[in-house]
Amino acid sequence: MCAKCIRVHMRTNIELNDELMREAWKHSAARTKRGLIEEALLTYIEVQAEKHRAASYASRMREVQGRLSGLRLRESPHALLRRDRSR
Repeated sequence: MCAKCIRVHMRTNIELNDELMREAWKHSAARTKRGLIEEALLTYIEVQAEKHRAASYASRMREVQGRLSGLRLRESPHALLRRDRSR
């Protein structure tokens, strides 16, 4: 658990799919059901946060490309690379 996280305990009773639980145990180092569920929740949060970061990055890149689309180079990119390689 990260140092910034505040641990909140929320007691709940839920029915879980036995087949999903068996499959999850195969991929987990957790020793308890609680540990398994916490691991699953943390993994879910990481995956969703990464999706959000990727979408945000793609959006920012489109914005930057839009701003740069009006700029013109004096030389072609190939010419610039050739000249840079010859240094």
